Amino acid sequence: MSDRLSTYWIFNRPVRDMLQLQNNLNKTQEQISTGRRILTPADDPVGAARVLQLNQEIALIDQYERNITLLDARLKQEEGVLSAVEDSVARIRELAVKAGNAGVLTDADRKAIAAEVRERVEEMYDLMNSKDGAGEYLFAGFQGNTQPFVENPGGGFGYKGDEGVRFLQVSQTITLASSDSGKSVFLDIKADKNNFTTYANNQNKGNPTGVISAGITLDQDKLDAFYPNDAVITFENPLDVDPPQQNFTVRRKSDGRVIDGMKNINYQAGAPIQFAGVSVNVTGNPAPGDQFIVESSNKQGVLTTFEKFLFALENYPPGTGFDETYDAAISQTLNNLDNTIDNVSQVRARIGARLNTSDAVKNQHADNKLAAQEIRSEIRDLDFAEAVSRLQMESFILQASQQSFAQVSRLSLFDFIR
Repeated sequence: MSDRLSTYWIFNRPVRDMLQLQNNLNKTQEQISTGRRILTPADDPVGAARVLQLNQEIALIDQYERNITLLDARLKQEEGVLSAVEDSVARIRELAVKAGNAGVLTDADRKAIAAEVRERVEEMYDLMNSKDGAGEYLFAGFQGNTQPFVENPGGGFGYKGDEGVRFLQVSQTITLASSDSGKSVFLDIKADKNNFTTYANNQNKGNPTGVISAGITLDQDKLDAFYPNDAVITFENPLDVDPPQQNFTVRRKSDGRVIDGMKNINYQAGAPIQFAGVSVNVTGNPAPGDQFIVESSNKQGVLTTFEKFLFALENYPPGTGFDETYDAAISQTLNNLDNTIDNVSQVRARIGARLNTSDAVKNQHADNKLAAQEIRSEIRDLDFAEAVSRLQMESFILQASQQSFAQVSRLSLFDFIR
């Protein structure tokens, strides 16, 4: 029994086949134009899933590389600032050595040293408030938009940053610090001996504002006995003394007890205020209720070291009856400067270790990224020689199909009836 072929089948099936051939040809052309074998997940579900995984891995490596770039830039900038800090401290040390040679130190030499130290204080202040390339302060901790070190109107310097350390993730298992707190770099420096810092209460209302000096240690044993207590110099009501005048009382901060009988002492601007083995000066016109704090500590910030050295040069020079106090101040200055250099050097060493780690991780990322890209290329990318051959074959088949259809479509039984 012979098969019966309908006209519909004769026309529909070849057209459908030619459309499929055209679709295959178009797909091959698209593969060649994009250079990719996998155009949709349906082309190779397993391969597409692996390519997606590799894309995510490469994107993650790219992010790590960007983090490393940011980390390196910030650390290198910080390292440069700390190098300048070391140079400044080294210069102050040279001046301290010169100032300590009291036998040949002239008054002009002392004034010249004091003038340079004052300039170096400003230089150090600027370095400690350095910014990174993004305009954030390097040593402010998490408070990048807040100036970390400020000059207090009542004397001394304050720290407005925090102790936070920023970290950047440079690999799946490694995070590196991209900053160092200004407190740890410039303030938490071990002092040669128990010492003290001074500052004014922010609520003081004197006009002109009262300013407290950095001060000097007169009797180390008394200061050691007072440590770790703090003192508060409070200006009292002028009517508390007879005749009425400005006066102050020195109390222990913890319990308010008067120190060394320093109660309702007449105030003379710039006159030494001595208690617990220390001596400080207050200038200006403090108002009743104004307070000045003297904090004992076993640590000493770099700016405090500079200021104490300057205070000794200007207020206790050699030949004025305070030679022992002056010599002790110079000795402590030298030791505290050495401790500062040691602390900054340790920070720089940690920065160097982080940079070395980031370099090693960066090289590892480059190797891993290259390997991932090669694997992705093997799975996803097109074999152009094979694709071009296939394109030619598919084009040939399509043309043959079209030509044969043209021949068959013209066949009719009536063509054979005579």
